[in-house]
Amino acid sequence: MALSWSSPTFLVRERLLELLPMTTGYVVLLQAPAGFGKSVLAGQLAARLGWRTLWASSLLGDPKDQVARALGLPSEAPWAPLIETLAQEPTLLVLEDLRGDEALSPLLRTLPALVLLASREALGYPELPKLRAEGRLIQLGALELAFTPEEAKALFAGRDDWEKAYRMTGGWPLPLYLSAFTQEPPDASALLRGLRDSLSPPAFREGLLMSVLLYLPEGIATEATHELFQKGLVRKTPEGFQLHDLLKRMAQQSLIQEVRAVVRTEQTRLPPGLRAEALWQAGLHQELLTLLEEPRTLEIPPERLVAWRGLLEKGGARARLRLGEALLQSGDRSGFALLESLTDAEEAGLALTALGHLAYYYAEPMLGKDLERARGYLKRGLELLPRVSPELAGRFLNDAARIFFEGGEPKEAERLLAKALELLPPGSPFRLAPLNNLSLLRFELYGDLLQRVRTLEEIIPSLTGPLQSNRPGSLRDLGRLYLLLGERQRAETYFEEAVHTPGNPLASLEAEMYLAYLQENPEALERLVSRAGLWESPYLVERGRAFLALLQKDPGWVEGLEGFFAGLARAELGKDLSALPPYPTNREERLHWHVVRYRISRNIQDLEALLHLIPHQARRVLPGLLRLEELPPDRPELAQAYPLREVLASGWQAAVRLRAQEIPPLRAQVLGRFSLQGPLGKVALEGRRREVLALLLLGLSRSEVAFELWPDLDEESARNNLSVWLNRLRKSLEPWGVPTYLQNDRLVRVESDLEQLEAALEVGAAPRVLELYHEPLMPGVYLNALEERRHELRAKVRGLFLQQSEPHYLRRLLELDPLDEEAFSRLVELHLLRGEEARALELQRAWQRRLRKELGRTQRSPS
Repeated sequence: MALSWSSPTFLVRERLLELLPMTTGYVVLLQAPAGFGKSVLAGQLAARLGWRTLWASSLLGDPKDQVARALGLPSEAPWAPLIETLAQEPTLLVLEDLRGDEALSPLLRTLPALVLLASREALGYPELPKLRAEGRLIQLGALELAFTPEEAKALFAGRDDWEKAYRMTGGWPLPLYLSAFTQEPPDASALLRGLRDSLSPPAFREGLLMSVLLYLPEGIATEATHELFQKGLVRKTPEGFQLHDLLKRMAQQSLIQEVRAVVRTEQTRLPPGLRAEALWQAGLHQELLTLLEEPRTLEIPPERLVAWRGLLEKGGARARLRLGEALLQSGDRSGFALLESLTDAEEAGLALTALGHLAYYYAEPMLGKDLERARGYLKRGLELLPRVSPELAGRFLNDAARIFFEGGEPKEAERLLAKALELLPPGSPFRLAPLNNLSLLRFELYGDLLQRVRTLEEIIPSLTGPLQSNRPGSLRDLGRLYLLLGERQRAETYFEEAVHTPGNPLASLEAEMYLAYLQENPEALERLVSRAGLWESPYLVERGRAFLALLQKDPGWVEGLEGFFAGLARAELGKDLSALPPYPTNREERLHWHVVRYRISRNIQDLEALLHLIPHQARRVLPGLLRLEELPPDRPELAQAYPLREVLASGWQAAVRLRAQEIPPLRAQVLGRFSLQGPLGKVALEGRRREVLALLLLGLSRSEVAFELWPDLDEESARNNLSVWLNRLRKSLEPWGVPTYLQNDRLVRVESDLEQLEAALEVGAAPRVLELYHEPLMPGVYLNALEERRHELRAKVRGLFLQQSEPHYLRRLLELDPLDEEAFSRLVELHLLRGEEARALELQRAWQRRLRKELGRTQRSPS
């Protein structure tokens, strides 16, 4: 059936229809909540195509069974006959209300029709990514299905109220259609009355609660939540369920007292962060302050606390404590004053927490690093330790260890962290922080880089909730370590994640600077340096300017700056050893210091010092610090950690010989095409070099190759000619200059589809032969020995396929030779044995037509 959508209310969406394919073999995926016009668009597509159109819905059972019944087949029929029947005429197949667990793989692999999938949630069918990559998947979501201003204006047929309706609905088709139909604006009270009448009381109350939430986690969703989802009023996201923005605004504006009542009764169901957000959005500010005064950890993002600053500054001591830490996490130094006012609090735990934050953030380079003041807060905090719980004492010592780390006293920092782990209870989530810090210290003390990487990768997934503020910095650090290891792609992945992870804006900003530098984007770097200036972060300003200086080869960017990275950039750009900054205490910075010094002086002692800093993994870091051509020519062993492709392309033969066993085989495809793939990419061969390689691939000896190519020359002249061409071939196959694939005038370490075909023929593996065999063998090469092999291969393939009892082997023979009478007779015989008389008769008629055609050609050809 093809549904008709001719009502004047249903605007024909030309913008969307033009995006949709008008032929079979494609998938259209419409993914959006209810009310976004998925069915309407499917109906309009059906009307435009004029094809046979079949509709099925997962709400009515298995879509396959519904399609089978629509095609006149038994509902339990498998996909194979359905697919064959669908392919008999152009068909639009619409499958609606999908959940993602339907068994559609056979349909999506073959696509005998134009298939339209409609769903309110993401679909995980494994075929979809492949179809997207092939350009055969067209996906439209809520963003695309929403009305544009132009479409809204057309829907209202010139009425002036279209713009107001569009602003109120945000382009949401359902209320926009209703407004156009009733000629009334999307009235909040009318729409809410309609919703109250059409929803169960629990679902309506759930909607009121969700009107003050960014999202509702799926884990605490109820039947009422799912009722809202089924009716298209909420959408499902990776974070959870979200109410439509229009409904949020209407509820907050028209039903605020009911919203507050629901929040008061339902708030304990929410996790603390969402509970705080609900109280804020509902205007229950005093109750929010009461929540923030509770002496427990609350998982509230720092940026939200900063957004509530005006309220929290009027709150009690604990609310101001949370705000002070959030401000410093966000790079705002005004948090220091808030915390300092709490250091004399009567409650020892609260005072110690404030002192710990002050000690930690005064030691933070991005906030100016005032170690003297930090030590003063440490001293006062140590006096309070006996008066607090072991967990609070452990958290304080972990914070205080930062002072000694930044002050170049790693052993003392290690001692404090070990003591912190002794005090923190085994199940405490706060143990992750000292474990992470100990890992950093052990890198500083012993140079164990890989354990540092492993530790970060293990703990980052757990840095959530109260530890969320540590996550961006840990991701940035992991990106930096992978950069040291020369793994740029992984480094960029972690930097990108750090940029988009909330909790520590300064760490995210530094990660963004690394990305801009790696991507050679000076304009982005300049903008980031300006942002760092607004944060009043001298460290990040210097970091960004040093990147800019290196990127643009302009030392003017670091003029007047005295920091470590500015000094390194000046020294490198000016090739001036005297411009180097003082020798740093930080191991990672020492690596960069020795790199710059070595680049300038080429003194081997600096290279040795660099290697000594990472004693057991030294060569692993070289690709991230030095270019291959910067290594000493007499130290080829140092190239072992560099990408093999880079070493081969360099032509450094001593380094290549050390890596010879790593060089992958030469891959030759000679069945139906002639293609060579080496470790440096595609190898192009023409003329005589291609002929020499072709004969070697056939397994001919040196003498046989020489005779085949120069049959009219004496043996010595032919062999001399071959030597010249073998040398030329070697330069094409092994441009790195080390014998790899041509040794003793024969091919070694070569994998070819010809070799695989011959192995499959040897054991009679017909399916594998069918997959591999294509003609001609080595196209573009015309030699007697090759022609003999071509005939020999076809004879073997033909003999094997004639023995098979499956028609597709015989059809393949007829593709190779349409007049192969034995293959034709055998194919007809097989169809008759299967009871397929009609198919056999059709084959015989086609055979006769082809014979007449061929005979006609013969009679017309000149004698």
